[in-house]
Amino acid sequence: MTDNTGRITRRDILLTGGAALAGTTLLGTLSNIAWGQTTKQLGVTTKNGGTKPIYVPDSGTNDPVAHSLADNLFWTDILMEHAKFFVMLMPGPELAAQRGRAEQFQASFASQFAKAQSASLDRSNFAAFNRSTVELVKPFVDFKHEMKAAQEAGKLNSLVWPLFFEHTAREAERFTRRLDRLSRGEAALERGEVVDFWTMIMAEHADFVAHLLDPQENALVQKAMQTSTAFRGLHAQKPASKDPVEKAVNDIIDFKVAAGKGIQTGTIKSIIHPALADHVRREAGKFADELKRAA
Repeated sequence: MTDNTGRITRRDILLTGGAALAGTTLLGTLSNIAWGQTTKQLGVTTKNGGTKPIYVPDSGTNDPVAHSLADNLFWTDILMEHAKFFVMLMPGPELAAQRGRAEQFQASFASQFAKAQSASLDRSNFAAFNRSTVELVKPFVDFKHEMKAAQEAGKLNSLVWPLFFEHTAREAERFTRRLDRLSRGEAALERGEVVDFWTMIMAEHADFVAHLLDPQENALVQKAMQTSTAFRGLHAQKPASKDPVEKAVNDIIDFKVAAGKGIQTGTIKSIIHPALADHVRREAGKFADELKRAA
C-alpha cells in the first residue's frame, strides 16, 4: 500500500512487520535513526533513535563497572517511567494516595538516574552504588505487587492493567538480580536467560499495543496480536539457533520505531502516549544488544 504520492507509508511497515520492506527508503531511514551515531561516556555507549537514548556497555566489554553504569542508566530511567505511567493512569481524587506514592517513586528514580549520570564509578565503589539502586527498587517492586493484587480484587479502580503491574515488577526484579551479579564481578549474559526474559516482555508489549490502539485500527491490532503470538512461540520453543530470535527482534524494533513516528505525527489513532511508545522501543533495543552479547 502507498499513499496518494506513491510513497511507502509507516503503516505499510507496521503491517508487513518490516522485513519485506527492508530495501525501502523509509525503513532504511528509520533503521539509521534507531541505530545511528553513538556517544561514548565512561565505558557506556548511547544509541539514539527516539526521544531518549538506549544505554549499553561499550562493544565487547565484560567490565562489570561498565555494565553496572549502563544498566543503572538504562533501568533507573525505565523505572522512573513506570512510575510516571502509573501516575498518568491513576486519575482523580479517589486515587490520590496511590498516585502520590507513585510520584515519590518517580522522583526517587529520577534522582538515582541523575546520580548515575554524574557518578565516577570504579572497582572500589561500583558495588556500593549498585546496592543503593537495589534498595530503591525493592519497595517499588512491592508497590507493584500490592497494586496488582488490589486491582485484581476490585479494591483499586485505576486504569492500570494487572498485567502491566506484573510486567513492570518482573522487569524490576530482573534488574536487581543483574545488579547483584555485576556486584560479584559476573558480567557475562547467558543466552537462554536473555531469550526467556525478553521474548515474554516483547510479547506483552505487543499485547499492550493491541489494546491501546483505536478500535478502528483493526489491521494494526491484528498485526500486534500476531507479533505477540510469534514471541510467545519463541518463548516456548527457546530455539537453539540465533537467527529466528534475531529476526524477530529486528522486526519488532522496526515496528516500534514506525509506530512511534505514527503516534507522534497522528497518522496512527491510539491512546498510546509518545513516552510509552519510546519506552518500549528502548526496551527492544536493549534486548537486541543483550542478545548480541550473550554466550
